[in-house]
Amino acid sequence: MTRSENVLSDLFSEDGSRRNLTVYLAVLAVGLLYHASVFWFIMGDEIQAKDELINYTIEFEETSEQFSDSRTINDGEKETLEYTAPADLFNAKSGFGLLRITVSYAETSGEFGDPCDTVSADLTLTDVSADWNNVNNELSGVASDCETLSLNLYIYPEYDGQPKEVTGMDAPHWKNAWSDSSYGQGIFELDIEVIVNEPITSGIPTVSDTNEKVDVVWEAVFYDVFVQETP
Repeated sequence: MTRSENVLSDLFSEDGSRRNLTVYLAVLAVGLLYHASVFWFIMGDEIQAKDELINYTIEFEETSEQFSDSRTINDGEKETLEYTAPADLFNAKSGFGLLRITVSYAETSGEFGDPCDTVSADLTLTDVSADWNNVNNELSGVASDCETLSLNLYIYPEYDGQPKEVTGMDAPHWKNAWSDSSYGQGIFELDIEVIVNEPITSGIPTVSDTNEKVDVVWEAVFYDVFVQETP
């Protein structure tokens, strides 16, 4: 007979006292109560917290401000245009979401048979904090048919203007996550180059096409963020 069997035999033998049995049962009850309390008061809180995670909807209300500029650029030359978003919008809005740029031009030489010139535009990578690697960015373009070039740069990381569904945390946390005025602060640079396409009459001494007027519109899209608990 093993030692543990001897202990139980002594405990429950006719010679063992009722007091020993009571002590054993009391110890057993305390152990069960302890394990139950650990589950219900500690693990139970964790389980309940998971069941009570709140869902939120994040929505954006956009505000745009435009700035227009124009340059007459000579054949084969490149000019750099600079733009800085209005400081008051950084203070008044939750964030800077998107920068849109349109570059337009028309053949202005007035010469017969003069085709559209070639215009290229490139938004230069600078030290401005923005989502420069966003796959939806359009940072450069070329046109030879007088079509308008449309460029865009997403400023706030992961911003696309669409509502988002999130779970957990609280409303202030999600509002703060979309409120950071450091994104978009600084100077943006746009390089524009013109290549003149000569008219068929270019051999005539009085006929020439040496430059082109280019119009640029910068559009800064800011937003206010709203977070609501989803029913």
